[in-house]
Amino acid sequence: MTSVRRPSCFNRLLRVSNVTVPLAAATLLAPGIAGCTASSGRAAGEPDLSAYYEQQITWKPCSKETDKAVKDETEKADASAECGRLKVPYTYADPRKGEIGLALMRYRAKGGADRGGSLVLNFGGPGESGLKQLKEYGPDGFSKAGTRYDLVTFDPRGVGASSPVLCGGDGGMTEAEHAPGPDLSGPDGMADFIADQERALQRCKRTAGNIIPYVGTVNAARDLDVLRAALGEEKLNYLGFSYGTKLGAVYAHRFPTKVGRMVMDGVDEPAPNLKDSTLAQTAAYQRALRHAVEMCTSRGDEDCALGSDTDKAMTNVARAFDELDDQPIDWPGGRKLDREGAIEETMGLLRSRESLPETPNLLAAIIYHVHPGEAAELGRAAADRAGGKRENGSHGKVEEAMTAINCADTSGRYTTRQVVSAYHEFVRASPVFGPFMAAGMAACTGWPQAGDDTSHDVRAVGAPKILMHTTEYDPATPVQWLPKMAAAVGSAVTMTDTGGGHSVYGTQDATCVNERIDAFLLEGTLPPDHSTCT
Repeated sequence: MTSVRRPSCFNRLLRVSNVTVPLAAATLLAPGIAGCTASSGRAAGEPDLSAYYEQQITWKPCSKETDKAVKDETEKADASAECGRLKVPYTYADPRKGEIGLALMRYRAKGGADRGGSLVLNFGGPGESGLKQLKEYGPDGFSKAGTRYDLVTFDPRGVGASSPVLCGGDGGMTEAEHAPGPDLSGPDGMADFIADQERALQRCKRTAGNIIPYVGTVNAARDLDVLRAALGEEKLNYLGFSYGTKLGAVYAHRFPTKVGRMVMDGVDEPAPNLKDSTLAQTAAYQRALRHAVEMCTSRGDEDCALGSDTDKAMTNVARAFDELDDQPIDWPGGRKLDREGAIEETMGLLRSRESLPETPNLLAAIIYHVHPGEAAELGRAAADRAGGKRENGSHGKVEEAMTAINCADTSGRYTTRQVVSAYHEFVRASPVFGPFMAAGMAACTGWPQAGDDTSHDVRAVGAPKILMHTTEYDPATPVQWLPKMAAAVGSAVTMTDTGGGHSVYGTQDATCVNERIDAFLLEGTLPPDHSTCT
């Protein structure tokens, strides 16, 4: 489940709560040795993949890129940005079925002779464009990593400029992108929503083309190994955020001897299902909300617009959100703020380490119907980043790719009756977020392509230690998923910090986290297992 590195909230007809719920997919191991022939380790009966493993990437300035999708994603990137392409097969089981061209981007290391190779980044979602995210953060957006490594990213298959899943043309899953959202304030509204969603998802069978059967985490992990070889790296040095941690874990499972220095920030669940994972996220958002409120109320009445009583403030917040179901309020930019908008903006702030302190101001504006000032602008920007929205209207495409990958990665399909029956569990987990988060359980209800659970196996026998980090109040990848992933992988060092936000490496307010991850990436020095930054 991504935020900007991180997955999304909801669109009008497909509200897949940032259900990082990375789920599963399937395929065989890809043989290959970086920088030399891939056929040497090929078992009898396996297809010859050497042509893919022997590729050399042609890099050129992104400013000279002619592909429209790549141009859109890299527009206004730092002048040093370079773009390239990598060919991978639709299916590794039978490369004759066709190829996909993966869009690549990199910033060259600034360390000169001290260069440590390439560091491949995945920003989560699933569905986030790596090119767009790397452009947003620039060559200096990852603490000290860019001083030693070439920062390399890619649009995974089905995403962005790499044969994107397109279910409804430029308008995304629905033509009603700006229409009022469905009423999810009760079980009946949820049933209506699912019926509308099923119709929207079925359209993908007719419009998305050949890519849908071939997306998913396992195929993306195999693509990672082809990328490793094309970069001339014997080992994959990797930094994954949110869903990107699941992709890294699947890679480590399938290519344990090819793992270099691997970092996971905002650690996903290894073997999720849509109901339990979305319920866990719902509770995590509620916990993160209370944490943000407590940071304010602990300062007392004079310094906190929410007062000094945390329980009372939380009650007022829940009541104010309920009232938005019936009576949206005036909001900056000539907008009306309804419950969906309030949830998106609040989630955006909770996921952003830098913007988290503005959450109480946003909540106070919603409660007292006053102008929110900077909080509204930060909340809107954070929500847009989390949802993949950009000025070129890519939001629907992010949602479509997220759905295709999530649904490729699980065999689970819930019926409308099952979702409606679980509705009140979500409301109990969070009176504020529960009514909308419940829709995440129905993310694959009506999806036209079957999925499987292959990627739930992430045991990485023989892999070196992987550094895994999650904040204590991460709303999108709950902190309890950290030890679950570590145990499932079996080769990990875990760390937490006492703050909030989702996938915080590289942010200014995460000094301790930055220092420890830098020490590992640059020097190979791991922190003590189960350590905590304060």
